[in-house]
This record gives sequence, structure tokens and C-alpha cells, in this order.
Amino acid sequence: MEKDPDSKSITIYPSTEMPIVCPHCGVKGKIKKAYPPEKAFAISCPKCNKHIVINLNKRKSYRRNIEIEASYQITGINRPPRKGTIIDISIGGLRFKCLKSIHEKVGNVMSLSFVLPPREEPIKVYGEIVRITEETKTTVTMGLRFKDLGEYEEMEIGFFLKA
Repeated sequence: MEKDPDSKSITIYPSTEMPIVCPHCGVKGKIKKAYPPEKAFAISCPKCNKHIVINLNKRKSYRRNIEIEASYQITGINRPPRKGTIIDISIGGLRFKCLKSIHEKVGNVMSLSFVLPPREEPIKVYGEIVRITEETKTTVTMGLRFKDLGEYEEMEIGFFLKA
């Protein structure tokens, strides 16, 4: 696919009917196909006629974008809990934004405590850091894969994702 300088991309789950929102003008629409697509493709917006690249989300489970504050600690590091923000969550893990420190390393395990609306009681989960991306000079975004997710926590996250 040729890179158009005016092109923007969006990521969707492959299906025979895929809802989209044009990243240029905001018009909502649906793409209908006989079979779910297997690779990225490009379209032109019917309203503004701008180029849109449609990337496919190949994740095994649904991921929900959120903005929820969480307390966290790196296991094995003796320091008080710190605060950060969960920016998306799935049944398999989450993405987390926080201030950068020397303790956040791929392979480390974090404990996180947070409240999933509409609940009021916090849940506690453990996640292994699988990816770290520097956002700014002072913040990082980390991808965490849940470790030993308890039955209650899995149920609460599942209910939250379906709401």
C-alpha cells in the first residue's frame, strides 16, 4: 500500500460489517464485505473523499479504551505504591501510563489496584510488563499481561468489558 501524506489510519476488528469513523471529517459509516478481511486495506471517505487505511485488530480478545486511575507497585521493590492511569484493558491484560522510573523493566511483575465502574470496591491484579514505550521524557506506557488472574477479578473485568 502506497503511503499518501494526507492518509490517516484506523484500526478495527475484522468482520463482515465493520463500523468506522473517518479520522479526517468524523463521518460515521459501515464497511460491508462478503467475508472478513485478512489484511489491511484502504478506502476513501464518501463525505470528504480523503484516504483512510483500515488496519485490522488481530488480538484474541476485545480491548476497551478507558482512563482509570490505578495504584501500582513493582513486586520485589520496596517502595510505596505509585499512581498511574490504565488506558485500555482486555481479559488478557492492559496498557498503563505512569511516570518513568528505573524500576519499570520488561519482565518485571506489577501489582495494580483499581476500581472498574460501576463498582466501588477495588480489585487487585498482577501483570507482567511485556512492552514499554517512552511517551515523553517523564512518562512511559507499558503493556502488561495478566498473571494468575483470579476467578473474581476475571469475572469483574469480563463484566466491565461487556457493559
